[in-house]
Amino acid sequence: MRKQLQISIAQQRGAVLVISLIVLLVLTLIGVSAARTVQLEEKMTFASRDAKVALEVAEALVRAAEAEVEGMSNTGNFGVVSYLHPEGEGPDSLLDSTTWDSGDSTAKVVSMKKPDGTALSGRYYIELAGLADKEDPANDITVGGYGQTTGGGEIRVFRIVAQGRGLTDTTTRTIISHYGKRF
Repeated sequence: MRKQLQISIAQQRGAVLVISLIVLLVLTLIGVSAARTVQLEEKMTFASRDAKVALEVAEALVRAAEAEVEGMSNTGNFGVVSYLHPEGEGPDSLLDSTTWDSGDSTAKVVSMKKPDGTALSGRYYIELAGLADKEDPANDITVGGYGQTTGGGEIRVFRIVAQGRGLTDTTTRTIISHYGKRF
């Protein structure tokens, strides 16, 4: 019996070793593929979060610009202050970087912060857009206090364009809003 055992061991040519190596290779490939998938999903999640943060910053900038419009007693600064544009004289392109890197817009820090504690910011500009339709401006634009006052006067429409930056400076979101105020 001892001789039979020696003969059967001698007849094996490493088949178990080859099969084990193939199984190990397959498991390694599965592990590497899973790691790459997780890494890709993490990048996608961060990009989605970054875009949402940029949108929230842009929305905060629109609210800040609306508050600025509400604080105005007249439109005399339009054409004098660099980011307050007269009707039809706003920047030509929202995609042009000079619109957002120059005096055509103003920088503003919002109350939100990055994970490292630095403040988030963006830029906006305001352009006169004309007078509201006298029929029913509430259907077309936001008018602060509309329906709560019987005061007369024309409703001036302002085009507010805000660009928020996300957690990285490469992610931006732009919002265009129309806001009305009775003067």
